[in-house]
Amino acid sequence: MFQTHWHMWLQSFFDAGWMLPLMRFISTLGYEWAYVLLIVICSFGVRLRAGLGIMLAVLLMSMATHAIKQSAALPRPSDVDIHVLDKGRPDGALVANGAAGSFWALPTDEAIAAVRAQPDPDYGFISGHVGVATAAMTALVLCMGIRSWSWRIALLIGWPLLMALSRMYLGRHFLSDVLGGWLVGMALGWFAWQCLPAPAHHNRTRYLLLATLGVGLMAAGLTTDLVPADSAGRYLGLLLVLAFLHWRGWPLDPYTPGQRIGRVLAVIGLYLVISPVLEAVAIALALPDTVVVEMGFNAIGNATIFMGGIALSGCWPLAARGVHRDAAAG
Repeated sequence: MFQTHWHMWLQSFFDAGWMLPLMRFISTLGYEWAYVLLIVICSFGVRLRAGLGIMLAVLLMSMATHAIKQSAALPRPSDVDIHVLDKGRPDGALVANGAAGSFWALPTDEAIAAVRAQPDPDYGFISGHVGVATAAMTALVLCMGIRSWSWRIALLIGWPLLMALSRMYLGRHFLSDVLGGWLVGMALGWFAWQCLPAPAHHNRTRYLLLATLGVGLMAAGLTTDLVPADSAGRYLGLLLVLAFLHWRGWPLDPYTPGQRIGRVLAVIGLYLVISPVLEAVAIALALPDTVVVEMGFNAIGNATIFMGGIALSGCWPLAARGVHRDAAAG
């Protein structure tokens, strides 16, 4: 699965001039900004619990991807074969012919050593693009209770497959990378759905599990390089949001177009105000560039923006009235 003939076939068979821009565009939709937008729209424009479920799944997957990449420390296809284009560009390989010689083999020792010797290595296994796409779509399907099989297939298989093809076409990931990302993404998307507290339910076990996981992630972020400080901080911010909802109660989801649009715009406005304020505070206080500071500011920023949005959701004219649709959620 660490062979490169898949990539050379894709790059030679689909060599139309429009294919490279299309594959780049699909990959662009796998970066952080796209999931932030998806989370905000789902949380405040559709259903809050679904948005928080997607956030939890994305955060867990991003941290798992980083940990697996750092632990496996394996190269990308464009690193090990001079014939594989790297995002459409040739001659970026660290070794000329270091791909696996058989389906179950790893890249050559020379190729693995070459990528690990780089000053700032960019490891390939597993694919974060495919993993996060799968985790987000799994959480979306489960938290929204989507029962249509056509939608399930499109979201759980179709979109991750399209993302996988784009990453392989661009020479960024092996077949093993995208399969690994898909499997881990499915597992963590399901885990996020299982652990996320539901309104009007007794959630002590779920809160305890999420809090225990938060302590472990914070400890790992402070003592190792396996957990990024920004992701761990955002996870802690999510825990603060869930604690706020447990104390204040879950707002009713919007049911008119005006409420949906208004809530989303309100949260975007909060982000545009709070983010520069936090940066100005950090500069004014001359805070050191440490893991603790980065983790703390990401937690505060994430929690403040979402708690502010939730508070605004209860104010006229953004407030909804009726029975909470998640009252029977598990």
